[in-house]
Amino acid sequence: MHPNGYTKEDIRKILGTSCPEMPEDYETGNQMRRRKGQEMRDGKRPYPTYPAKKVGPNFDENGKYIYPPGSGFRYMDKVDPNSEWNCTGGKVS
Repeated sequence: MHPNGYTKEDIRKILGTSCPEMPEDYETGNQMRRRKGQEMRDGKRPYPTYPAKKVGPNFDENGKYIYPPGSGFRYMDKVDPNSEWNCTGGKVS
C-alpha cells in the first residue's frame, strides 16, 4: 500500500500505463526466432534454401553483378595531385 492510501492498481487506473496488455499467447520476435531455430534443429521445419548464385538480367553466368556502362569512377581520377594528403608519388615515412 502506498503511503497516500492508493494501491498500485488504483494508481494504474487513475494514471493509466504505458505497458501494453499482451495476450497470453503473444510471442515476441526473439521468441519466434528461437522457436523456429529449435524446430529446424529438431527436424520439424525445413532449413531455408537460397540460390547459390544470383539470377536475372543484371548478373552474369557466374552470379556476379554487371554494372551499367559508365557507372562508377576511378579513385585516382578524383584525387587532387597537388594535395598535401596525396601520398601516391612520394615516400611515406
